[in-house]
Amino acid sequence: MRLAALNLENFRNIEVASLQFSGDRVFLLGPNGQGKTNLLEAIGLSSSLRSFRKTGTQDMVLEGKDQSRLFYRFEDDEGKDRDTLLSFGLRGPKTLEVDGNKISRLGDFLGEFPSVVLSSRDFRFLRDGPSERRKWLDLLLSSSEQEYFAVLQTFHGALRERNALLRRGGGDREIDAFEQTLIPAAVLLQTMRLEAMPALSAILAESYASLSGAKEEARLEYKPDILLENEAEWSRRLQEERSRDRVVGNTRRGPHRDDFSVLLDSRDARSFASEGQEKGLVLSLRLAEFSFLREARGRVPILIADDVLGELDAERESNFKKLLAPEAQVFASGTVFPSGEEEKDWEVFDVSAGAFAKS
Repeated sequence: MRLAALNLENFRNIEVASLQFSGDRVFLLGPNGQGKTNLLEAIGLSSSLRSFRKTGTQDMVLEGKDQSRLFYRFEDDEGKDRDTLLSFGLRGPKTLEVDGNKISRLGDFLGEFPSVVLSSRDFRFLRDGPSERRKWLDLLLSSSEQEYFAVLQTFHGALRERNALLRRGGGDREIDAFEQTLIPAAVLLQTMRLEAMPALSAILAESYASLSGAKEEARLEYKPDILLENEAEWSRRLQEERSRDRVVGNTRRGPHRDDFSVLLDSRDARSFASEGQEKGLVLSLRLAEFSFLREARGRVPILIADDVLGELDAERESNFKKLLAPEAQVFASGTVFPSGEEEKDWEVFDVSAGAFAKS
């Protein structure tokens, strides 16, 4: 998948921009605060409609304007053009069109235009709460397989209804009815996570070994909140927990509390990894995401690197560049080039005050 053109209107500090990309290595060069990250954010939105900055769309509309419009022209792996138009305002939902057709269900869109973001903001990922890691895993698996997204929606829909009944003192028969939907979704959700984790862990191990010079061994460990073998066991557990759930007004146990750990030489990296090791592990996790998506979707994701190389030591920086898939289109940013001899390898745009000029 390649991004051939991008037009922006009223996005962040960018009033109007019309860019065409002819190369597979695009570098945004300029001082901080000029709009480099804003452009990368716009590119990332085309994949999941979510910002890697974790802000709402209302914050992305240019000050003084009511609406942002983002137009993308992609070339798929067969050379066919695909057009996407994303619009959103200060109020109301996003609107999305692909090849002139309005998309009303996110599940029909996820994974169509895959991208993976490598950002310095990621480096706190290991120390974030379980919800951030769970969101990452859910988005990755949803982008990889439509069935996962459908099961996830079913589970959370039933969970919201059960919690609402718990809070307002709903009767057991009402709660039983929603548990008949929640329970099979919970079983399937954890089954799909369990099936995906070994493949993700293997890719992570390979990426980290290359990045670190094979000095340590990395792997993932799935940590379900509770793991029960079948629907009957889930039904019994929810019955046992119901009275306490009523007291707190929510469902305290289940897949919505799951987590996973990143292990380094079999120890939890959150407790033992150095800052350099943490950064290497997070980058390796993103590269594992790239490979997992490529295998699952049969298309090469776009790589977005937001000022990442400046955060790495010399050895990891050198190894990271070797890990960039040669077939992937890469968009990167920085105040300077990682090294002087690299300039000739990039299609360069100078960035100043929300304007972009090709060098």
